[in-house]
Amino acid sequence: MAFYRRDDWIQNAMGQALSGALVYYCSQPANVSTNPPSPLVSVYSDAAGTPAANPQIADGFGHTVAYLAAATYTVVYVHPQIGEIGLVDQQVASIGTTPRVQVDTSAAGTIVGAINGTNTTFTLSFTPSPASSLLFFVNGIQQTVSVAGSVVTTPVPPSPGSSLVAFYFY
Repeated sequence: MAFYRRDDWIQNAMGQALSGALVYYCSQPANVSTNPPSPLVSVYSDAAGTPAANPQIADGFGHTVAYLAAATYTVVYVHPQIGEIGLVDQQVASIGTTPRVQVDTSAAGTIVGAINGTNTTFTLSFTPSPASSLLFFVNGIQQTVSVAGSVVTTPVPPSPGSSLVAFYFY
């Protein structure tokens, strides 16, 4: 059986880590009106299936790690500063294949298009998937661009000598 990693960071309203917070993992529908909530599920400390405690206890950074079977869970945070917070419909699953990350640059020629002060259309090595994964920079400043397949259109034409960089999943 495959187990998938879930990371939780518990913080108060001011963003301060809540060390010692309890993080419970429950199957759905969960009864969060009891302490502990129920029904609790099996939790593992690694992808190989080494059993771990449920609840997990947050470290000094308010962080916990749990490996769970692919399913939908209710996750419950408990700490004196925040009380009890239940997160319903938390998905733990494989995303299919491992995402591939691409970095294209104008310097390496992997962003194709004339940088001449009038052109606004550039072609990437691959089609960003999803398109929203694209981060496009001109001279180190992130741009809001439109994407159609592997073609990126900038709102303003980059001036001659500009450096273009694109980061994206494909």
